[in-house]
Amino acid sequence: MKRRDEAAVEPPDVPSPSTGVTREGLIYDADHAVLAKGLTSFAIIADSHTMGAKNPRMKTRLEAAVKEVNALSPAPDFVMYMGDAVHDGSVEQFKYFQEIMAALKPKVYYIPGEHDWYLDMGEYYQKTFVKGQVPYSFDHKGTHILALNGINFNDFWSSRKLTPAERMDVAGTLNHSMPGPFMLGKAQLDWMEKDLSKVSKETPIFVFTHPPLYHYYRPWNFWTEDAPEAHAILKPFRNVQVFHGHVHQIVQNQIANMKFMSSVSTSWPHPYPETYQPLGLKGQMPRSNPALPFDGLGWSNNKVVGGAVTHEDVLWTLRPPKV
Repeated sequence: MKRRDEAAVEPPDVPSPSTGVTREGLIYDADHAVLAKGLTSFAIIADSHTMGAKNPRMKTRLEAAVKEVNALSPAPDFVMYMGDAVHDGSVEQFKYFQEIMAALKPKVYYIPGEHDWYLDMGEYYQKTFVKGQVPYSFDHKGTHILALNGINFNDFWSSRKLTPAERMDVAGTLNHSMPGPFMLGKAQLDWMEKDLSKVSKETPIFVFTHPPLYHYYRPWNFWTEDAPEAHAILKPFRNVQVFHGHVHQIVQNQIANMKFMSSVSTSWPHPYPETYQPLGLKGQMPRSNPALPFDGLGWSNNKVVGGAVTHEDVLWTLRPPKV
């Protein structure tokens, strides 16, 4: 079925009946509906937890990811940085991170992680990385992209009179019981619904958020409490792919029309929780070997044709970077 805005397009050389690419670089499906304007590729870097000079290994690992992304040919259209750029949220650590990322050649989009946020409640991150706008959306080569703020907690600090450093320590502790689960919140869900109301249901939707946008493993807060509400908003769209960081491990999942893909971190790997098996995974990712500084780490490269993603985890356990 043709989209209304593409009804007059008759591709002169579209392969039939399968999806194909014309000489003009437009990708068509079997019904001659435009799916995307040429091959799209993007890279994901996540969870670098840079700590400044006190932990130079984090710098070495992030530099390795930057070097490998810069070497991609063709170059990716953009890089999405998936949050937890730093560990303690300090301006000093952010500037250290920025110096490393300045070497990255493609355009970079950012979403926040909890380690970026809870020292100053996102003040520096919003001013420096997202220019005050998170969540935000944009269109890219026929794809509509949502960049979400998935690391919202209910206020656990005011009544307890926690200092900013104490608040950061609680928020940044993986299995701390005090904060409760992450959530998008009603305002952000309303924003999603309004933003997507203007988008064709045939348009591929890519969603980027720091924690998993589903209920994965609550004891470690691999969890977004109001994920089902977000799923209901995304359900009408034919092609939805959701990318997340936070878990420091390779996870793929599918719920209805939504495919979920994680990205490994450049800082350290987490082992899989014991109850992860319902997602269909087998085996365990062990703790990193101290003798192997890149074990269990990496980044991801993603190629998109016709809205379908080929997701490659560049796992340094299999191919350590040259540094």
